[in-house]
Amino acid sequence: MRRVTEEDIIQMNEAFLLCGTYSGAAKATGWSASTVKKYIISGYTSQIDTAAQESMITLPDLDEVVANLMQMAHATMLTSEEALEVTELWKELIM
Repeated sequence: MRRVTEEDIIQMNEAFLLCGTYSGAAKATGWSASTVKKYIISGYTSQIDTAAQESMITLPDLDEVVANLMQMAHATMLTSEEALEVTELWKELIM
């Protein structure tokens, strides 16, 4: 029978923080839900290394993404003169 180590307890609590259920934390850690329940620490805060968190990929701000898309859309719009030239070129190509 294996014994619960300090590392196991941290893993159980981290898993519980992520999924919010004893059964989910049990599946993630390989322990039974009743064992996980015994070792969940009330008010536990994540012990994940802050350097690891900082190295995680961050997504850009949604407003920034939308602004960039709007700029790209504006840049690809044809002026009325350009649209006329494209229409004339298309007519030449299909004749």
